[in-house]
Amino acid sequence: MRPEKKLLLEIVMDEAGASHRETVLLAGAKVLRHRRWRRLGWQSFATAVAGFAVAALLAHKSSQHSPSALALTAKPPGSVTDAELLGMFPETPVGLATLKNGTKRLIFPRPGDQERFMAPVYK
Repeated sequence: MRPEKKLLLEIVMDEAGASHRETVLLAGAKVLRHRRWRRLGWQSFATAVAGFAVAALLAHKSSQHSPSALALTAKPPGSVTDAELLGMFPETPVGLATLKNGTKRLIFPRPGDQERFMAPVYK
């Protein structure tokens, strides 16, 4: 505390008397507690915001560089192997049939799976 404030406080305390000293000290302690809690609240808020920002940044970076997305975009459409094609449907039963002319066709045994996974190319 600066000497000027200390001197002013001593003068006020001497003039106010001992009866008001306790009241003044309690009021001052209440103000200091309020400031401390407000400062702690802002620090906690800033820490939480920084943590969420870091988590969002890491989640965004990891989703951008997922190996499966890179593998699918790096290959030309015709160079997907049969195993990779069947691996694109891990939760669904699917088969791959080779027709007489050499083309391959996906077969979905469950009703509705073909409409769900295969968008119509042309009408």
